Amino acid sequence: MDKAYFEEMHKLGHDDELRYRLLIRGVKQLLENQKKERIKQRSKLLKLRKKKEPQVANWS
Repeated sequence: MDKAYFEEMHKLGHDDELRYRLLIRGVKQLLENQKKERIKQRSKLLKLRKKKEPQVANWS
């Protein structure tokens, strides 16, 4: 969540319904960002773990 999100939360009152909607939207955004980061990390690991093709040796 960024700075603008928290500034908007401070402007709204505790009883304002929009505050709860904004909170839910922020949590959803946070979860989506975490999901994207996990996907990036997993793809990096898969690239590192990918086995190289076997090399054929010369016959002498």
